Amino acid sequence: MRKAAIALTAGAVVCAAAAAYIRFVMVPDAEQAQSDTHTVNHYSGTASFLDQQAIAGGDLAHAFQKDLPFTAVEDFKTASMHGSTAVIADVTTTSGPAAAALGNSSVNWAVDRKTLLPAAIPSGVTAVEHQGLVVGFPFAPGAHDYPWWDGGTGKAATAKYARTEKHAGRTAYVYTVDTTGTLADKTILAKLPQSIGQEVLKGLAASIAPDQASALSLLLPKDGSDVALTYVSSTKSTMWVDKFDGTTLDADNQQTVTAQLKSKLGAVPLTAVLDVHTKYSPQGVADSVKQSKDNESRMLWEGDVAPGALALLAVLLLVGAVVVARRGAGGPGGAAAATEPATPEADAAEEEAAED
Repeated sequence: MRKAAIALTAGAVVCAAAAAYIRFVMVPDAEQAQSDTHTVNHYSGTASFLDQQAIAGGDLAHAFQKDLPFTAVEDFKTASMHGSTAVIADVTTTSGPAAAALGNSSVNWAVDRKTLLPAAIPSGVTAVEHQGLVVGFPFAPGAHDYPWWDGGTGKAATAKYARTEKHAGRTAYVYTVDTTGTLADKTILAKLPQSIGQEVLKGLAASIAPDQASALSLLLPKDGSDVALTYVSSTKSTMWVDKFDGTTLDADNQQTVTAQLKSKLGAVPLTAVLDVHTKYSPQGVADSVKQSKDNESRMLWEGDVAPGALALLAVLLLVGAVVVARRGAGGPGGAAAATEPATPEADAAEEEAAED
């Protein structure tokens, strides 16, 4: 009996320890970036842009391509782990008529595994310095603003909490980003001219807004030299983020790059040379919703069902151990021995005591 009680007690301890390990070790770890973290986002959109080939060929009437479609796939994958820091590879591939103008990109980000905010870049790792969120929102995000990284301007912005609403069947926090600044995206800059000839510039101005050509002539260098250009990027984004696990369920993004003329009067805006509207494709939304549902089911099992079942089993085993121990107390040498029939020797001793 004693061995059985010890075994039951040991089983209860093991179950309780397992429940605690799952709930307080495995679950918090699952809420962080993992070595096998892999998220793929699918986008579709349209792009209007300045066609360099048309300009080079002197076809200024067709220098601007309008609303060409494209699709894009953004692949986030853990490249390496360094304690509480994860290095995330962010690779975007575009396809379709506008792909040549947009190009592809590949960059690494060093982020805190829990918050997804910037972390110190580990030694020997190549990654881009940044501020704010850049690979998505953390697990169980809050209904408040977050610092955000705007790739177009290469500077910090703010993802402002706007509201909570149902989206694609999930409860989502809606965040918006609205930022403007000097274009810093090297992929885009590499596809734009740093200067432009005066005659070409006048021709472009006349093809867009004829009345702009005469005003423009007053700003151009008198020596007929090429005109230096700078660019400004403006981004407006809306993101629907799952309240439970922080998965971005849907996103709508508008980026406009405007050329500016350097003049004695300062930077003078000319015209938009790139206007890109991007949103999640239907497949992208469906994949994100499935991911959120799968994460919720897994966390329900790991966070509630499994620990609860093990804790209940631990209680039952402990109760069993107590019952077995009490039964054992009634065996040989226990309390039951006091109720056994008296022996003849004991009876004689009792009679002698009575006569005395």
